[in-house]
Amino acid sequence: MKTLTTTGVRTGLSLALLVFCAGGAGAQTTSDTSGAPPAATGPDTATGGIENPPLSGLDSPSFEPGFGARSYLAPKIQVSEAVDTNSSGALSSRTAVNDVIRGLGSLDLQKLWKVHPLNVDYTGGVVWFQGKGGGQTYQLHSLAAIQRILWRTGQLSLRDSFSYLPQGSFGSNSYGGAGGFSGGGGLGSLGGGVTSGGGIAGGGGGGVFGGGQFGTLTNQPRITNSAIVDIAQSLSPRSSVVLGGGYALTDFLNNPQGYINSQQSTGLAGYNYQLNRHDQIAFSYAFQEIHFPHAGSGSVNVNVWQVHYGHRVSGKLDLSLSAGPQWVRAYNTIGGTSSYLSGAGQAALRYSSSARTSTSLSYSHFTNAGSGFFSGANTDAGRLALNHMLTRHWSFVTDVGYSYSTRVLKTLSSTANNSHAYNSWYAGGALRRQLGRHLGAIASYQYDNTHFGSGFCQTGTTCSSGYGRHVGLIGLDWTPSPIRLE
Repeated sequence: MKTLTTTGVRTGLSLALLVFCAGGAGAQTTSDTSGAPPAATGPDTATGGIENPPLSGLDSPSFEPGFGARSYLAPKIQVSEAVDTNSSGALSSRTAVNDVIRGLGSLDLQKLWKVHPLNVDYTGGVVWFQGKGGGQTYQLHSLAAIQRILWRTGQLSLRDSFSYLPQGSFGSNSYGGAGGFSGGGGLGSLGGGVTSGGGIAGGGGGGVFGGGQFGTLTNQPRITNSAIVDIAQSLSPRSSVVLGGGYALTDFLNNPQGYINSQQSTGLAGYNYQLNRHDQIAFSYAFQEIHFPHAGSGSVNVNVWQVHYGHRVSGKLDLSLSAGPQWVRAYNTIGGTSSYLSGAGQAALRYSSSARTSTSLSYSHFTNAGSGFFSGANTDAGRLALNHMLTRHWSFVTDVGYSYSTRVLKTLSSTANNSHAYNSWYAGGALRRQLGRHLGAIASYQYDNTHFGSGFCQTGTTCSSGYGRHVGLIGLDWTPSPIRLE
């Protein structure tokens, strides 16, 4: 029965690829966005001024034209088959090529009550890594939710972002690559503003409220969760304040590799002033306390002061810059207590040159939990993504990301040994063909690379300090019309 199922899936996806390459002569004459959910613009009060929300807060401005506020429920299904040259992430030059089958679904809920709108995004499914001995099967779950409580001059937001994934989030490896997941008609990016957006929480992979998972070795299931409460209050038509607090954790399950679990508490205070219709400045202070529950792992405290500048043109351009000093105090039983002064900052640009083309570019330098490799890390992370509609039925996306992390505490781990740094990067893209009003086909490719610095391999031993991975994917996605909720 298992062989029959695998054969059926392979046959269906092969036929989809043939249709994809042939151009789908029988496709209907609708655009490739006809099955997409409506833009979640909502009323202007939904984010405390959605065109230009407070720069030091967690909300980003709407980047879509206003299609009218409405409540909806939007489902989507995607099935795919991939060829993976190193699905286990083995640190070896001799790796096996395996088939990987994924069945995924997503559900997007927007409910616009007058004073307490709700947004929920869920993506989940199953991934089957085929190989000798029957292979392995993992579940995938990502859930993000925002509940807002509005009043005339401000809002209270309750945010939570949860994930259960077998691999790190940087590059969307668990979903077969960033191109197939967040672009080209994929299932879409998650976050819902929980750890993304303008101000100190945005950037290439995190900020003070979100650490990110940069790189991974083997398929290691992990639970991550970030819960945030924040208030934005206008003081005048031009000025506002933001207060926020959050708690996040990363827990690696059944952890024979020895990844390092982490817990993080964060507080934020910011003042924002709108210079004119398009320009805004802000000042913020944030405190992070990152704790590692393993005996002897210690903790890291970070105080961050930042100056922010934002330039926004509704529907066309969103530029945000921030920089400032940070004071880091680290403690563990091996190295004792140490402190140092460094810098933190980020830059993010989203630009829509036309209705057919959009670009996003981000960079950030921040202190985080260390992605399970280190007990705390200073990370430089950047990402570039380009979306372009080639024709009425064809669209293309390319996505590139790079991160470099150095450890904060001198705690040794079995995953990083005595290495002081590692880098992780990916590059890929996806091509999508709209086959009908609701059906589309996608083909994507991504290359991932993780490499550890000196100290990873012991002297006198044969060792590989990094690995590369090629993933080629084809699949079908079905996007029914959104269900309106009155």
